[in-house]
Amino acid sequence: MISSINSGPHGNHLAISGALDAEGALALRPLLEVLAADASRDLAIDISEVTYMDGSGVGALAFTFKRLAAHGYTLKLAGASGQPLALLRKLGLDRTLGIAAAAPRRLGFAAALGLARAA
Repeated sequence: MISSINSGPHGNHLAISGALDAEGALALRPLLEVLAADASRDLAIDISEVTYMDGSGVGALAFTFKRLAAHGYTLKLAGASGQPLALLRKLGLDRTLGIAAAAPRRLGFAAALGLARAA
């Protein structure tokens, strides 16, 4: 789930992968709580390897965002694509979290036929 975590001069950076669903959010929550409780720097989370996100994942990110914002720091997401990006856009969180979208992926069969929209 956690690909990497490091601290730099501009804040903390966390890369996560896999599904950010109830199980994934539960596993990630203790680390997010530590990073939010530190609240002494901005946090950037790379979600380019997150394949699926549901309300639990959104809740974990919202929790972290609120905790950091209360101390004047920011949470930025990078690399969002596919279903996670579509969900964040649908909820309007793409603007709130300053999401930098990943490079577009190749279109799948349904998208090539015009049956699905690309994220």
